[in-house]
Amino acid sequence: MMLFEKFGQHQPLNRQSERYAREGVDLSLSTLADKVGDCAAALRPLHSLIEEHVLKAERLHGDDTTVPILAKGKTDTGRA
Repeated sequence: MMLFEKFGQHQPLNRQSERYAREGVDLSLSTLADKVGDCAAALRPLHSLIEEHVLKAERLHGDDTTVPILAKGKTDTGRA
């Protein structure tokens, strides 16, 4: 759930920590960050297999879709 909220819903860990605190669960930002790192390490073998498969392709295609920028005035166009 924590990873889905962070990456799927774009919910920063500090907001997740605050939400858990309102629900009576004390999870510090550093604890949540440690868990994200643990999950990344656990998923690394899967990432490596996908990376190997993708890079075997004769061609790779990219997307230059622009994204909205929250920090107005700092840049003209954002790209993912």
